[in-house]
Amino acid sequence: MSEEIRKINGEELKAVAGGNDGINPSDPIHNLAFFVEHKVANLPQGTTLVMMTMHSGQGSVMPGHQFKNGDTILIHSRYWEGGCFLAFDKEEYGYVDAKFVI
Repeated sequence: MSEEIRKINGEELKAVAGGNDGINPSDPIHNLAFFVEHKVANLPQGTTLVMMTMHSGQGSVMPGHQFKNGDTILIHSRYWEGGCFLAFDKEEYGYVDAKFVI
């Protein structure tokens, strides 16, 4: 059995990925061009800011996404919901409590 292996071009990739070639997503919420660096601050001593799967504390904690005071975090500059910012860390999107981000 032989299979032809070929690279697909950008237009084909957009078609199979629902209009997203991974470089410039058509979805403005997940376009990394809209994310900017901010600092984590004002956390009570001994605590960390964690990313959640949903805003307003209704989701679950995303393992491996913890931030301490002074850490840099990527936050969407135009989108927030329920007192939370949309954040990007380690190739994943999640929500963080806005009151701990400056």
